[in-house]
Amino acid sequence: MDPNGVEQQDAVEATAHDLQVSYRRNGKLFSCEPCRKGKLRCDHVTPTCGRCIKRNKPGLCVYHPAPLTKTRTSPPPGGATRGPASPASSGTYRFSPYPAPASAPLDRRRNGLMSPPEIAQGAEYSGYRLNDTTTGQSSLVQSPVLSMQQPALGSHQRSASSVLSATPESAMSFRDNKTGFLGPTAYSAVYTENPGSLSILEPEEAEDVSNLPPISPEKIQMGADVLALLQDMPRYQRFVQRWFDSCDGIVVMQPVFRVWIDEMWREFGSLLSEGRPDQLYALSELIWRNTRRPMKTHGQMTAHEWAKAASGRGLRWEVVGILLSLIGLVAVNLSNWDTIFDDIREDIVDRATFAERMRKASDHCLCYCYEAETLNDLYICFMYEDLVLLECLKGDAHYSSWQRTGELCDAVVAMGLHQGNQTDADTPFFLAQLRKKIFISVYARDKVVASFLGRPPRLSYRYCKMDMPLDLNDEQLFETGAELEATLKTIDADGWNTCGNLNRNTWIRVWFLECQLREEILELALGPQQEDFELRSNGIRRAQERLHASFPDFMKISPEEVLKVSEGTMGMEAHSGRREKSMRQLNALFIVCIHAGIMHTDFLLQRALVSRMKTDTKQLIPISRRLLKLILLAQAKRDFFRDFQGDLVYLLTTHGLPSAGVLAVELLKQEQTRQYAQDILPRSEIIQDISVFISALAAVGPGEGNYGICNQGRRALKRVLDMVLSPPAPIPAAQQQQQAGEGAKGFDEMSFFMPTGNDADFLQWLDTVEFDAVLNNGAMPTVGGADLV
Repeated sequence: MDPNGVEQQDAVEATAHDLQVSYRRNGKLFSCEPCRKGKLRCDHVTPTCGRCIKRNKPGLCVYHPAPLTKTRTSPPPGGATRGPASPASSGTYRFSPYPAPASAPLDRRRNGLMSPPEIAQGAEYSGYRLNDTTTGQSSLVQSPVLSMQQPALGSHQRSASSVLSATPESAMSFRDNKTGFLGPTAYSAVYTENPGSLSILEPEEAEDVSNLPPISPEKIQMGADVLALLQDMPRYQRFVQRWFDSCDGIVVMQPVFRVWIDEMWREFGSLLSEGRPDQLYALSELIWRNTRRPMKTHGQMTAHEWAKAASGRGLRWEVVGILLSLIGLVAVNLSNWDTIFDDIREDIVDRATFAERMRKASDHCLCYCYEAETLNDLYICFMYEDLVLLECLKGDAHYSSWQRTGELCDAVVAMGLHQGNQTDADTPFFLAQLRKKIFISVYARDKVVASFLGRPPRLSYRYCKMDMPLDLNDEQLFETGAELEATLKTIDADGWNTCGNLNRNTWIRVWFLECQLREEILELALGPQQEDFELRSNGIRRAQERLHASFPDFMKISPEEVLKVSEGTMGMEAHSGRREKSMRQLNALFIVCIHAGIMHTDFLLQRALVSRMKTDTKQLIPISRRLLKLILLAQAKRDFFRDFQGDLVYLLTTHGLPSAGVLAVELLKQEQTRQYAQDILPRSEIIQDISVFISALAAVGPGEGNYGICNQGRRALKRVLDMVLSPPAPIPAAQQQQQAGEGAKGFDEMSFFMPTGNDADFLQWLDTVEFDAVLNNGAMPTVGGADLV
């Protein structure tokens, strides 16, 4: 064991020996006499509580063992104590932040992340220590994840009555310190702006973990069940290495993962491999304690020190959750036939089951962070990476994805990341860059989800400082000293790298700039204002042109050129220094995503004009054709993108379905009017492209998160092609005249507009349009029997 760890443990035990606490019959701690008489909240600190220190009356701070049943006596010599001297006679115990299990089992089920369990108080501490063989639990740990929804039965529990009465005042003081960012209109703004005159609202320092309310044994046991999954960490390292062979980390830097895994396995590798329940319980208790401690940083801190502080004996639930999320993401993005799944097929049915198990375990880690009221950079990184995995497994349109996106935006604002992040005395360079990366990633994802669902965005550029991180890769962000200074010299005045490298930061920066225009387009499409609509749309288009002209030359390579040379080297200056094979995949994917996003921004702007200004679709059709061609080109290289299957599904649903739907609607218009504009909408080519696109949608299996959306779009587009290629028999002329005499409405091109608010509603509309009525008698298309106009 680490000598420093032994010394630290001895110091904690020595302190616990000196401090003895006593509880009232209702499970609450005794308050000192001045606080009790004044009906004020006491923090129960010994020998003198904080309130008595602030009031400069430490001599009056006395903790009486029985203030209502005994005659009050003067405090004993040497200062105030909690309770009588004999623990045996008063029921006191040695102070420790975590409780021990009681004998009575707790018959209460947990409902997962949607209803996080409360932090329990008031029970006794078991005294478990790492590498201690003494334990009261003899049963084996149940199957991880499957047993997490209810607490494990056995000795690590306490009575239900202790849960009902466990609401000590110290728990409330713990919550009071979790305020977060306060802006210039906050209640404390006047006080913080005048520190010399008003200082009563100075922020309190973070409490020591020993003063925080304890965690229930059942939650510690549930954490141990999650840790049992890490018994296969050597196997999981193959998944992590597979990811980093191809690309940088999503938010967390690649070298940070290496430090986390190495430190965790060096410190607890044998413990995790053995999987002993008592050892896992003790490790879970340690992680709970670490998670509740604040992450401390300083301006001279290196990225390696920051990563090391959150692993090893400082391991936190945020780190465990991020590792599990990344393993699940790797499983989602690989092909079903990938050889990496060969050694787990005996235990796990398929990759989707494996990924879902990782997601459930990650969700429990997120729940633990929620209970610990954690708010730090690691927690937001964890939330983001867990959200990406959730969208891959449940789909972009699932309510849980929308809900988690909102929680992520709330956390970013509460941390103050929307107000800029600069290097200062408390913030080292790498951390300032990481916070900028977090902010622009969350901002961009918020706009993607908002445009896909047609809902207002949560984060607005009007209230944010739009600072971007420098265009550096993960390894460069980990550098220090002269090496970092040399790297920064390769960055131009606008923050782009001058080496022609395509990094994840490169793509995020481009997407962030595009999403600022997306926000303007969403305001046009969803907002109630109609004034100066055309003027504002022209301004957005000019801003687009200026933005695209400002991109570095190495980003202006066309995706068609990249994909056509995918079997060989790119032959261009865009490279990232990785193995040639993985580098070509990654660079090609970045280029495709960048250009698809740019085209989709044009697409959304034109759709807004069609919807709000009732313009024709002649400008929308070419944009849709180019966008669909790009998506089909990427799908044709499915084997080439074998390590990025999830990204291909994302391209299908986010960019492909709306563009294919527009072209399908235009085909129906041509079929009705019999006016074919081959120069704008070549009928044969469009039919072929939509047919290939339907085949790509059919390749998305039930295990994918967006399977429902793809299946819905496939059925709708197939129905359109059936109506175009096999139209119903024409209605006799006499019947047509009779319908005309009865006032049947003729076909109006401007009345066949599809909903433009969001892509999900558009798919539903396309799937329910009564095409028979449109093609047979020229009536207006209806949805569910109601006219669209």
